[in-house]
Amino acid sequence: MMTITEETPDYDNDFLSPISTDAEVLGRVDRLIDTYDRRDRSLWLFLLTADGVQLPVVVPVDDMPVSPDPETAESICRIVAEVLRDGAPGGSAVVIFVRENGLSVTGPDQQWLMALRSAATKTGMPLRMVCLATKEGTRQLDL
Repeated sequence: MMTITEETPDYDNDFLSPISTDAEVLGRVDRLIDTYDRRDRSLWLFLLTADGVQLPVVVPVDDMPVSPDPETAESICRIVAEVLRDGAPGGSAVVIFVRENGLSVTGPDQQWLMALRSAATKTGMPLRMVCLATKEGTRQLDL
């Protein structure tokens, strides 16, 4: 069963700096998710305003299944789309898959990426980036 835990980062001035490049997104992911939190499979979300400023909430979803459930992906995207419409019109979401080891893209990573992209399109959730964070580092996921 998936659980959502609330974590809000220490919101210093660095987090108020707009994110405009892919490298800046990956750098922010590295600052938000420490090595200790990269041991169990989870999905993390953070949201950006239309100007690329991160909203002060980070949402980790624990106990993510290895294979995607299209209904779960759609549910996540629908909720995020509503939050963005109401709280940050024109904003977008960054989705991070977290697992312990390896930066190589696995079959399940690709399946989750496809499920989330499809759900984002279906629900109208603007998706800034999907990436992978492991103890070895962080990378953008692409097909």
